[in-house]
Amino acid sequence: MTSKPEPKVRRSILSSLTLVTLYFGLLVILPSIKPVRGLLAAPLYLCDDNPKAEIAYVMSDGHAYWERLQGASDLYHMGKIKRILISHETNYSLYNFVKKKNDLLYERAIDYLIWKGVPREAIDTIPVNHEAWLSSLGEAQQVARSLPTLQNITVVTSAPHTRRSLLCFQRSLPKHVETKIFAPSGPLDSWEINEPIWIEYVKLMVYYFAA
Repeated sequence: MTSKPEPKVRRSILSSLTLVTLYFGLLVILPSIKPVRGLLAAPLYLCDDNPKAEIAYVMSDGHAYWERLQGASDLYHMGKIKRILISHETNYSLYNFVKKKNDLLYERAIDYLIWKGVPREAIDTIPVNHEAWLSSLGEAQQVARSLPTLQNITVVTSAPHTRRSLLCFQRSLPKHVETKIFAPSGPLDSWEINEPIWIEYVKLMVYYFAA
């Protein structure tokens, strides 16, 4: 016959289960609620009120890339920028039924910008920095190498990435280069709202010491 747990043991088990449930609610359920996620992402968010510059560089990678490209095209049509710069990403994107082949990512991005009304002559690419172990920092360093006469730039990225991206460019570009940051949507509306926010805080700390 199985004996029942002692009252102290039962209380200990109950306390442990309560703590696990509480932590699960605080760390998993609560951050999954959209307004809460937006609030948690707010300290990561920076956006210039007047992102006017000669060039806008669109940060690459991720499912929010197309949101950033649209933001860059909006800046072009508003007369805030004159050229759009993207990374020459040669990994494959989706199948192009018109061309009957798989597009490379940079080709797809250029076609997307043209579809948004940006003329081809206003779109440039720069090589990918394959040596960088921190991707955002590598992009900033590659822009610095590719545009040695750069005077000003607007960096277009997702809302939770803005503080980290601005840090990378300010530390990679010469001091005289005016660097602005722009996100096409706020923390609550960005595609990145579905990504774990805590990871972005960890990345920010790593980039702060490594950039």
